[in-house]
Amino acid sequence: MRVGSYASTVALLALLSLTPAASFAARTPETEVDGGATHPALFGSREIHAQSTWRFKQWTDMIERTQYEFDRSPGVCKTNRDENCMPQEWRQLLDQMANLDLRGKLELANHALNQRPYVTTERNWHRAMYWETPYEFLRYGGQCQDYAIAKYELLRAAGVPIEDLRMVVLHDTANGLDHAVLAAYVDGDVLLLDNLNPQIVPADSVDIYRPYYSINETGWWLHIGGRAMSRVASN
Repeated sequence: MRVGSYASTVALLALLSLTPAASFAARTPETEVDGGATHPALFGSREIHAQSTWRFKQWTDMIERTQYEFDRSPGVCKTNRDENCMPQEWRQLLDQMANLDLRGKLELANHALNQRPYVTTERNWHRAMYWETPYEFLRYGGQCQDYAIAKYELLRAAGVPIEDLRMVVLHDTANGLDHAVLAAYVDGDVLLLDNLNPQIVPADSVDIYRPYYSINETGWWLHIGGRAMSRVASN
């Protein structure tokens, strides 16, 4: 797996913890989001929210490159390797989602994108760290964060509100590796879309995951306490 080493994740969060406390708002057991809605905290943790995501360079670069791809891709590709166009599968999935409810969209996104091949960043991009755009992921396959990102962007394109989706970077205690999944908030439940599981399951039913942080385009959340990574919480 997948997102980066444990050491690099801890180093990032330790650096972020030095941000002045006034820029954070601790909200527990529920996290407040814009529009007055609330969501349950992930994995029973306490969530500390900050709006600025500029330190998360892999995330912000991916968002910028994704928007650039969307803006310059007016037509549908003729083949899977074409560029400067929308992949055929992306267009087909959006068309299929048009008449589905939220849970139906989640099921389709999770099933369809989990079929893409798992390919390491080193093999695809010859570097240790690179978070793919959804079009890159459809063309080349990717690692766990790339599955989560593609699902996030597909659901956003299908009309799912930003505040109902987050990518979660966490530690998988079953194999001692870092991992990433997509969390979706549906009718008071937190559901996980995971490339390691063909089924969408409630977050509370998964006891092997320990979150570091979660993120979307509105900000990021540090997870402490509960089932969050205790070593991160101590920094």
